[in-house]
Amino acid sequence: MISLHASADDVNVYAGEFPPTIPQVHHFATEIGSSPLEQARQALRTAPTVSASQINFGFTGKEHWFAFKLLNRSSDSRELFLSLGNPLLDNIELFLFRVGETQPEYAISSGDQRPYHERPINHPHFVFPLQLAGDTSYEVILKIDATSSIQVPISLWEPSQFTAYNHKEASLSGALLGIIGIMAAYNLMLFLFLRDKGYLYFTAALASYALAEATLCGMAYAYFWPDNPVWNDKSLVFFINLCLAALALFTRSFLSLPERLPAMAQGFVHIAAWCLLCAALAFFASNTAMLKLSLLNIAVTPMFGYFTGLYLLRSNFRPARYFTLAYTFLVFASLVFCAGKFGLLPLNGVTGHATQFGVVGMVLALSLALADRLKGEKSAREFAQLQATENLEKYRAIYENSLEGMFRLDAKGALMACNPAFAQLLGARNEKELVSNTRDLTGMIPLQEDARRLFFLSLKQYGHVFGFEARCQRLDGKQFWATIFARQILTPGGPGFVEGSIVDITEKKENEQQLHYLARHDPLTGLLNRTEFEYRLNSALLRSREQGLHHALLFMDLDQFKIVNDTSGHAAGDELLRQIAVMFRQHLRERDSLARLGGDEFGILLERCGIEKASEIAHRLRNEVSEFRFALKEKVFSVGVSIGIVPITAATPSIEEIFSLADTACYAAKDAGRNRIIVHNEKTGEIIRRQSEMQVVTALQEAIKQNQLVLYKQNIGALKPELCGERYEILVRLKQGADILPPGAFLPAAERYNIIRSLDRWVIDAYFKWLHARPGQLERLSQVNINLSSQTINDSEFADFLLSAFSKYSIPLDKVCFEITESSAISSLVETTALVQNMRAKGIKFALDDFGSGFSSYSYLKSLPVNSLKIDGSFVRDILSDPVDLAMVRSITEVAHIMGLNVVAEFVENEETVERLKSLDVDFVQGYHIHKPMPL
Repeated sequence: MISLHASADDVNVYAGEFPPTIPQVHHFATEIGSSPLEQARQALRTAPTVSASQINFGFTGKEHWFAFKLLNRSSDSRELFLSLGNPLLDNIELFLFRVGETQPEYAISSGDQRPYHERPINHPHFVFPLQLAGDTSYEVILKIDATSSIQVPISLWEPSQFTAYNHKEASLSGALLGIIGIMAAYNLMLFLFLRDKGYLYFTAALASYALAEATLCGMAYAYFWPDNPVWNDKSLVFFINLCLAALALFTRSFLSLPERLPAMAQGFVHIAAWCLLCAALAFFASNTAMLKLSLLNIAVTPMFGYFTGLYLLRSNFRPARYFTLAYTFLVFASLVFCAGKFGLLPLNGVTGHATQFGVVGMVLALSLALADRLKGEKSAREFAQLQATENLEKYRAIYENSLEGMFRLDAKGALMACNPAFAQLLGARNEKELVSNTRDLTGMIPLQEDARRLFFLSLKQYGHVFGFEARCQRLDGKQFWATIFARQILTPGGPGFVEGSIVDITEKKENEQQLHYLARHDPLTGLLNRTEFEYRLNSALLRSREQGLHHALLFMDLDQFKIVNDTSGHAAGDELLRQIAVMFRQHLRERDSLARLGGDEFGILLERCGIEKASEIAHRLRNEVSEFRFALKEKVFSVGVSIGIVPITAATPSIEEIFSLADTACYAAKDAGRNRIIVHNEKTGEIIRRQSEMQVVTALQEAIKQNQLVLYKQNIGALKPELCGERYEILVRLKQGADILPPGAFLPAAERYNIIRSLDRWVIDAYFKWLHARPGQLERLSQVNINLSSQTINDSEFADFLLSAFSKYSIPLDKVCFEITESSAISSLVETTALVQNMRAKGIKFALDDFGSGFSSYSYLKSLPVNSLKIDGSFVRDILSDPVDLAMVRSITEVAHIMGLNVVAEFVENEETVERLKSLDVDFVQGYHIHKPMPL
């Protein structure tokens, strides 16, 4: 090949010399078909020159004219070859003029729009023969247009030298395509052997690139489709985009992107889809537009793969090492190739062969990557085999030493193999003995026919059975409960077998039965518990409604039971309950139900029993209990039983109503003197009162939960000017609809049914919360009085609650005084004294309320460290007319003052009473005359 030098002189051809160089050519471009030959020849004489070896104008869409002169200084004629180093030029016309002549000596037309055999010389590039006469000057004119990039390196050759050069270029191209073909075949074999799609994608990418490279250098047109110029025009775009699509999918697979970077994996799928779309558009869209778009794809697609490899390289992903190196070659080559095609870089050996260099580097790097991957996979397989061997040994150890019985049965149920635990479970000495002596286990596991049928039906239908519980049998005939896990293994062409495991759950089953029994029975007496009794009671009620049957409920509460517990301990009480339960059983029919409902309460459901018969049974039971003597060591106890009877008919609304009526009747029997029997009757006044109380209790409990109680206050007036500050007593009312119930309507029921403690706590918490939200009220307050019940005083947890409330709402302790009635204090003197002393030590005040109405023993005042006395209103009301009441008030006041206590007189209803109390030196007065209660 002749090197070209930048010179504007004519090209001289001397005899015997190598082909002359073409230093510069004249060039101009115009719209296609707009310049006739002669006009173009004239324009070329003044057109600028360009280097003949570096003609690169990119995508112009125009017609390009080139011209240079040749002077044959030899006397002999000479033949040269003019070569255009671009096989993708659409139309080429060569005109050879003798200098000074107006008509060309000859003209030759060529281009890739014509069949290959029409070329003047069969060569992948465009080669034209030039016949030069001796001592003659010639002018060579070329007209070229193409939809691809206008890259036209022009060179002159001696025919013999051109043949040698052509052989060299063909060898290089063949070597490159051969290397790529070998790698493609190798990866195809790997795919067929390993079934890894990554190798298939890489094979497709290499094969597509080889075809694209063959098209780019003209070899494909020369050897594959020489008579199909239309396909040759589209093939480059098609194979380039097909290669890029396969490369994107290879990147996705090789880097394991679906597992490592799912979003990026989806991105490469989209890139592949876009490239395949571009390949399809090659047959429909403009070739120039598709070539430009393909070059953009060549620049972008490898770039995505390159940056993905870099990202994974940072996370020490081993396959990313060689992959990133391979893509470094490809990205650099792609950018250089695209820049050259767009005319941004000069045409030279680097830009002309950039893709070849890049692909060779990429193939070598990826070959290392694939070899490294195969090595890694081999190591992984070896490690997996080692792990499998170790796991097999571990499984064998587990199988041999497992506490679960493991077995294998053939299709007919014969035992094929088992572990020691299975043999031991069935009572054999070892597994060999069991396998050799036991041919059929289907009659033993499971034992019962129905369970066995269900087991094998499930196994056949689903292929496995998990957690199947059934009764089984050992070789010696003993039965046990077991959980069976089994699965059916199908073998090709054979009947298959069943393998599984079995666990002895006899103890678990016994525990479940025990739990089931305990869930329905009282553990102390063995009687039914309340839950089971309610279930049977509900069933009886349903039968009453459906069949019109009559039943009866006996609700029984032992009398004097607390005495046994308190004097001899709970163990004695438990023994008494067991003996009473045995006694009750003796008087019941088989269909009757006896239950311990809680504590010392019992219930009997008498099915199909009228009220008269139920009363007869109740009297018999009461008499039996009355005559019974419970002897414990040297002590003998007698007890009684109070019984409430309720009929159960179709009109009975619910079991809740039955229990409510029975409980009411029982307590009415206790109030009537204990050891009595009360039959529920709608006309019985005591029961009606009890029911009314229970309704009030229900409403009170709901009011406490829903904060529907209302706080009132009643001011306390001071009779001495030095006793200043606001003082009042907190009262509570129950709101029912539009009505406000006074304390007398609900407090007795609250005390009777043990909810007075909840009420006391609600009052304290609600008032403290109200006072905390009103700092002005708290500042004006000198003392507030709050009542406490005897049940609250006896509550061991009340002190902690009280101190917590003071702390929670930041209430000063010395501003609160708790009132305790005289009767409450005396009935639990020890507990009251302890509470008062403990709280007074912290600064809380106490008052003894209703003093004089109870025991009226002054000696108790020494034991109770209270701050004040409230004289009962029964003495104050008639103080003006009754000298005894006057003397009592005077006496109480004098004694209280001697002990340092303040005195409050209640029920003050007129001014005359106020004046008389002043004369008696009473400190405070309270009553309707002073202030009527009002809501807070």
